[in-house]
Amino acid sequence: MATRIEQEVQLLVEGNDERNFFEALIGHLQIADLQVQVLHGKDRLNESLETLAGTSGFRRVRGIGIVRDADRSAHAAFQSVQTSLRNTNQAVSTWSGVEFPVPRRPEERVGEAPWLSVLILPGGGAGGMLETVLCGTFGGTHVDRCIDQFFQCVEEAGSPIHRREKARARAYLTTKPHPHVSVGVAAQKGYWDFDHVVFDGVCGFLRSLAS
Repeated sequence: MATRIEQEVQLLVEGNDERNFFEALIGHLQIADLQVQVLHGKDRLNESLETLAGTSGFRRVRGIGIVRDADRSAHAAFQSVQTSLRNTNQAVSTWSGVEFPVPRRPEERVGEAPWLSVLILPGGGAGGMLETVLCGTFGGTHVDRCIDQFFQCVEEAGSPIHRREKARARAYLTTKPHPHVSVGVAAQKGYWDFDHVVFDGVCGFLRSLAS
């Protein structure tokens, strides 16, 4: 996580891939005053929040957004974020005077100076991850059907597909000029259609952070 605060609104994401993706999407939306910070793993939210609270310039932060994957359970993922926020408050209140507000539900904006909001991907209370959203951009297309056939062939040959949505997103990127890139770098290269309806929820969340 960066030790320098450059913008008044901080967006905390799980890793470098997510940072590259969200920076590209923020640029597409032409949103200013929003800085993306990397947690380096969903299990390090406490540590990252403590670092943020102790960073020079934190007093200028007026808002914080947190994004994490639902994985198997959006409810469990959100509860984990709530627990991290409460644990961090216990750890930092004695030396910083900072108390992070704890939302009651995803995408609820609570508190002030700083306020805080949490987005659990893919949104809508569903299980999944960033790649779940990305796969929606080519869902139902000819390429999507080709990927289905490829996966079926591989599984019939005795090789199971692990982490299916991540594998599907990677398979889609093999159709692009630079097929070796990560999904975040792919966003920087314009390989994901940011105007697709599947991004409406994510875009709405980012706009709400900037408003």
